[in-house]
Amino acid sequence: MDAKMYRHILEESLLGTLHDHRLGPNTIIFQHDNDPKHMARLVQEWLEHQNLLVLPWPPSFLDLNIIENVWAEIKKRLETYRPRPRNTEELWRVVQKLCEGKEGS
Repeated sequence: MDAKMYRHILEESLLGTLHDHRLGPNTIIFQHDNDPKHMARLVQEWLEHQNLLVLPWPPSFLDLNIIENVWAEIKKRLETYRPRPRNTEELWRVVQKLCEGKEGS
């Protein structure tokens, strides 16, 4: 993913989600880390143009977002899960089982 794609995702998903919840860009504090695509001028200018307040993120800050670790653990468990999911609906059911600790069900 590059900065252009990241900006597109923000345009489509972030603004749409805010709209769905009847929130304006100036009513939230947006958070992302110092990944190069997040800090790209293209993205920074877009965020400013949208009047989004961005939480300052110090350089070399520990990653406090646990979702990467959660997804890594789910992926590890999925690799050994049998039978393997054949479509997105089956995948979602298996992920839910894994998150609930019902791996053998």
